[in-house]
Amino acid sequence: MKSGKSFEERGEKILHYLRSDLRHDLEKIPRPIVVEITGTPDAGKTTTIKELDNSFRKIGFRVICPQEGAEEIRHIPRTTPLYNIRTGLYALQKLIDYTAGHMYDLVIFDRGIFDPYCWMMYWQEKDKLTEEERILLQQFFLLRFWVDKVDAVWFVVCDAEEALRRNQRIALTTRLGETTNPQTIKILIDRYLSAYNQLKPQFPQLNLLDTTKLDEKTMIETVTSRTMDILEQNMKSKTTR
Repeated sequence: MKSGKSFEERGEKILHYLRSDLRHDLEKIPRPIVVEITGTPDAGKTTTIKELDNSFRKIGFRVICPQEGAEEIRHIPRTTPLYNIRTGLYALQKLIDYTAGHMYDLVIFDRGIFDPYCWMMYWQEKDKLTEEERILLQQFFLLRFWVDKVDAVWFVVCDAEEALRRNQRIALTTRLGETTNPQTIKILIDRYLSAYNQLKPQFPQLNLLDTTKLDEKTMIETVTSRTMDILEQNMKSKTTR
């Protein structure tokens, strides 16, 4: 039996019930908070992300930790800049999609859009990118359309020898990889430190943490406390406008 109302009238009534005007309006309801944790191999990123996830969920946050690009992109060899371009694009797509809605309160990236900036420096030094290509790719990943959606970024580094010790502690093989050997880790540390110093004046959400002499508890407490400070500052600045 027909209701006598048009499709548009019936649809508007349902939308009012769903409060779509509120749920999908980023001006009325803030987008999710975004945190990126990047850095050198075996510096403590994964441990930190796991504890951030657990801690925030325990106090009521809806948290999502997107799969790291390295776990998703396995069909491209790690011996080419295409690998880090592709993992960067993977993170970028996730960032755009998650910040366009309100399904989650907090999004924690294990390597996001700041990570490719460092890798492009690495690949230029390996003579696999020209200077022009490096600059173009770095500028793309740091465009304002998405970089402003990242609220806090941590560059986590660790001394090469300590990183290798941590890696071998639970490894099933002593065979070293393209990015998990002392020489490459030292190069990456230099690149991440250089990138941090270059980007910090332009992007105040960047933070640097050297975990070489930190135990896991201190490392996690440092990141959690400072991240909470940043998020509270962002909240105050946006609610007082």
